Amino acid sequence: MNTPIKVGSYLAGLVAVFAAAVGIGSAVGPLGPAGDQPSPPAQTHISHTGMDTGGDAGS
Repeated sequence: MNTPIKVGSYLAGLVAVFAAAVGIGSAVGPLGPAGDQPSPPAQTHISHTGMDTGGDAGS
């Protein structure tokens, strides 16, 4: 067997496995109840007025 046939066979196998997985997944559907999605944490505003932004660190 030459290389293009081997690669083509491998890709065909991958497509077949992926198609089977998609088919089984759509037939079965979700297995458990969808839990409540946690809400993102509330952002708090932090004032940076006391920070030294002079750029002369270490002096």
